[in-house]
Amino acid sequence: MSQKINKSWEKTRVDVHSPTGVADLRRNVKWGLMRKYMGIAETMFRYEGLDAPAFEDMGIMSRDQVPEKFLMRNGTCVWFQDPATGQMHCLPYVADTGINMYGNPSGWYPVPVGWDDTQRGRNPAIDRIRDTRLDATNSVLMNNDIFAGNDYAYIESMVNELVDNTLTMNQLQLIAKAPFVFNVTEDNLLSAKNFFLAMCEDRPAIFVNSFGDKPQPVLESTQMKIDPALFEIFDRFECQILEYLGFPCVPITKRAQQSVSEVQSNDAKIYMRRQEKLKQRANACDRINAMFGTSLRCVSVIDEDLASPEADSEGGENAENGGDDDAQSGGHGSDS
Repeated sequence: MSQKINKSWEKTRVDVHSPTGVADLRRNVKWGLMRKYMGIAETMFRYEGLDAPAFEDMGIMSRDQVPEKFLMRNGTCVWFQDPATGQMHCLPYVADTGINMYGNPSGWYPVPVGWDDTQRGRNPAIDRIRDTRLDATNSVLMNNDIFAGNDYAYIESMVNELVDNTLTMNQLQLIAKAPFVFNVTEDNLLSAKNFFLAMCEDRPAIFVNSFGDKPQPVLESTQMKIDPALFEIFDRFECQILEYLGFPCVPITKRAQQSVSEVQSNDAKIYMRRQEKLKQRANACDRINAMFGTSLRCVSVIDEDLASPEADSEGGENAENGGDDDAQSGGHGSDS
């Protein structure tokens, strides 16, 4: 019989699954997907002008991850100039108690990453930044969208659904490989349990003793199959995340079914979402340039790629085919 594992039968199937424990599997799948979509969210916009000397300290200390890192996680950030060094910085912030007539804060304080009051006194420069009161005359707020909402919460909620979907497929794969239905007696119950544990360990071969007084347990098949709809669900959830961010996406199962009007409507919706986010960034860049004399500019990477010559090459042929008709129409119009 296969090797016995002490007290392993009391564990659930997920506890003996490889990698060790379903908690590890869930965590690895979740944060792999989170890094995927967070990476997409944080690279959708590019900033020109950050190579200027005024942004040198910010680029080095942040490793060129701001402002998108803060916009994705916090929904908003503040740009300001350190009066002691003249360097520009971008950080999260907390509002003070003052409220203007539009219901918005009249002032705010920048918050260095990881800051709490227990760290006060360790670095005078960070203390100085934390105690700097800012307002609309010496700083500029930049929002992720019109509501200054973060993308992190939505991405995490949707990724949790994707993780459940992935683990469901994972469990069905395990069941499909070895449907665990045994006909046993008191004499061969322990052998059946060890047989089961060996299968859960994904052993390619299991050796049993065909002789002896104890008969071997009978294994019946349940013919469990993986529903292809699970893959469609994953695809649709992923597209919801990407569309929320403003990234073009159509579920694989719907691509061949969509009409031209449906494609155009979906593209317009995603484009407007992307433009909403771009407008918030572009407006903030204009204010930063006017206030601090910089030349900052935000560019939508997706729209830039779509407008590239490579992207236009396919449409160019179609335009050439229809160009003669347009020219002919114009010619007739001039004759009349």
